[in-house]
Amino acid sequence: MILKSVFAFVFLAVVKFVNPSNEDNVSSGKASYYAHKFEGKRTSSGQRYRASDYTAAHRSYPFGTLLEVTNRANGAKTLVRVNDRGPHSRSRLLDVSYSAAKDLGLVSSGTGNVSIKVVSLGSGFIPNSEDLTDDFTVDNSENKPQSLPSFPTFSNTKHQYMVLVKNPDGSVKVEYSETRPNP
Repeated sequence: MILKSVFAFVFLAVVKFVNPSNEDNVSSGKASYYAHKFEGKRTSSGQRYRASDYTAAHRSYPFGTLLEVTNRANGAKTLVRVNDRGPHSRSRLLDVSYSAAKDLGLVSSGTGNVSIKVVSLGSGFIPNSEDLTDDFTVDNSENKPQSLPSFPTFSNTKHQYMVLVKNPDGSVKVEYSETRPNP
């Protein structure tokens, strides 16, 4: 009987490890938002903070992780990308950009109880596209210049939308578009 119990426990643990449910990726706590004084300052990933971007600071998720944030008081939801470390207050789970806080209804109160769900784990690397220009070169051993690749960025002059596309195999792909997607 004990052997059956141990086998069942190990079997269920392995199944849970191989096929985790999305419920394991949900956590809840208090969120706040960045003050206006941080506009243009560098984040931990090297990118500059922009109040108009949908970004967030989390202590442990890899950079580039997409999170669905839900305000538990009013049900408002938004999608943010982790590009910073924090919050520095231990009582808080997440710091979001001003635009995300506005969508969540956190601006008047400053903080709020939220739940976060991982939509897609990031790679941990976010290129700092503002430093990558076409004239930037790297010398290799043969002294031939090589240009670095450019990465997609959000434009300050046009609206760009980040669209999540769920593939049939369950993976999530991020696409950028200048046209507003239909809900």
